[in-house]
Amino acid sequence: AVVSTQSTGEHTTIMIEEIKSQAHYEELIESHRDERIMVVLFYANWCGPYKSSIPSVTRLAKELVDKCFFYKLNVTEHDDVTRLCQIIVLPTYLIYADAKVIDIVVSPGMEKLRNKIEFHQKQHRRHYFHKQKLLRRSYDFNSLPELQSRD
Repeated sequence: AVVSTQSTGEHTTIMIEEIKSQAHYEELIESHRDERIMVVLFYANWCGPYKSSIPSVTRLAKELVDKCFFYKLNVTEHDDVTRLCQIIVLPTYLIYADAKVIDIVVSPGMEKLRNKIEFHQKQHRRHYFHKQKLLRRSYDFNSLPELQSRD
């Protein structure tokens, strides 16, 4: 599960799935080619801004669960992915659509991050559904005069 829930009596907690390796990261990037975008949070446990943003990020992930997939990657455990993505400042959010980075948001306030995600989600959904419509459209190429064989 991308965003999993844990219930403890009356309280439900949202947990953003941790990326476990470079192979896992690459698999996730390739597998998310549907109408929802993907957000990857690059963080470190020692990072003050990350620590203070945990409740807000978790709340945002819960609110936007129908619009995007949220993942997180610990840069101290996965320096290979950190170098690959050229992450310098923490926390950094990469926003993906169709296996490509479409935006980089560095150490944002949650409202700025929410606005970026919602903007890109609208753009991506429009593009995704237009592409699906074109793929479903079928053409009868034999009915076109210029393609009919001349006997």
